[in-house]
This record gives sequence, C-alpha cells and structure tokens, in this order.
Amino acid sequence: MSRRIARCAVMCAMLIAVQLALGFLPGIELVTPLFAAYCFRFGPAEGAVCGAAFSLLRCVIWGFYPSVVLLYLVYYPLFGALFGLLRTRRPPKLLCPFALSAMIALSALGAIFGLPVSRLYSVRLRVSCAVLAAVFAAVLLYYIKCLRSPDSKASALMPEAVSLASAMTVLFTLLDDVITPLLQGYSREAAAAYFYGGFLAMVPQTVCAAVSTVILFPRLTKTRSTDHE
Repeated sequence: MSRRIARCAVMCAMLIAVQLALGFLPGIELVTPLFAAYCFRFGPAEGAVCGAAFSLLRCVIWGFYPSVVLLYLVYYPLFGALFGLLRTRRPPKLLCPFALSAMIALSALGAIFGLPVSRLYSVRLRVSCAVLAAVFAAVLLYYIKCLRSPDSKASALMPEAVSLASAMTVLFTLLDDVITPLLQGYSREAAAAYFYGGFLAMVPQTVCAAVSTVILFPRLTKTRSTDHE
C-alpha cells in the first residue's frame, strides 16, 4: 500500500510539473501520454485514485473553482479507469475503427456544411473541423497499419491507446462545454460562444495528444516496476 501511495504521489507531482512547465503553450500538453502509461502499467483502480488525487491537488495551485473541480473529478478518474482496463480487457477490433470513422464523418460534416455561428467564427471552425477530420483519419490509418504489421515495434495495444487518447481529449472539451455553462449559469448565447471557443482550442490539443501518445506511450510502458502490488 505504501508503494502505491508513493507511486501516486510521484505521478501527481509529475503531472502538475508538466502542466506548470507547458501552461504557457496553448494546445500543448503531455499529461495525456504520461498519465495513460501510468494507468496502463498499474491498473484501473490505481489509475482512478491517482486521477482523483491529481484533480484535487492541482487546485492548490490554480484554485478551487467548482466547475473545474467537477470537470477534473469526472474526467481523470474515468481516464485512469479506461487506460487501466486497456491492458486486461482489450476492446473488440471493430470498436476503434467504428468510433474513429464516426468522428471523421462528424468532423467532415462540420467542415463541409459549417456550424451555425457568426461569420467571424465560421471559417475558423470549418478549418478546425477539417483538421480534426484529418487527425482522426491519420489515427485510423495508423490503426490499420499496426493491425497489418504484427511484427511492428509498436506495442500491440498502441492503436487502441492512440484512439482512446484522441477520443478522451475530445471528451474533456465536451464535458467542459456542458459543466462550466451549467455551473456558471451562462445564457444560451454565452454557452454557445464558450463551446465554439473551446472547439478551436480542442483541435491542437487532440493533435498533440495523438502525436505525443504515439511517441511516448510505447517507451513509457516498457519501464519495468519491481512491485505490482
């Protein structure tokens, strides 16, 4: 138990340090691959507990804002549980391609038909949707490549890890778009503006999550631990 607490404490410190170090770079974050590797290595229970601890400890630095606390307490324990389950309960092979294809289709529709916003946002949102569709298409191609190359140096679960990291990054923004307006009492117009602003920030974050997971996840998960308790 003491080793688990120590591991959790070290991981929380690392995640907070990474957020502090990269906080000035919009859309750039390495929390996703670092925490994903930890949860994958030590399981869903420890991942969920560490996610909750990180969600509360970061508030000591950035403040205890109700909407942020709730968002993080929902998102990071769920993130930890899903990546912890990834190792022992691999999802069906058709699940990731189907989910990625749906994301590609939705993003492509947004890029083609646009969204009901002012002209100021319309072009940027279309471009963002097109970029997001390209990102998910690249992840899908990577998934197919890994399936066709069983001898690849990549981990056997890399396709699912990259797909899950990308999807969870999108989910974080969508949860924020629901939780923050509700708790802050935004009007319909203010909530819509908050959503579109978050959507523009979500695109580089999703790209970063996919790329950083491809690069770091297989290397971090190769690290051996002397204790599995």
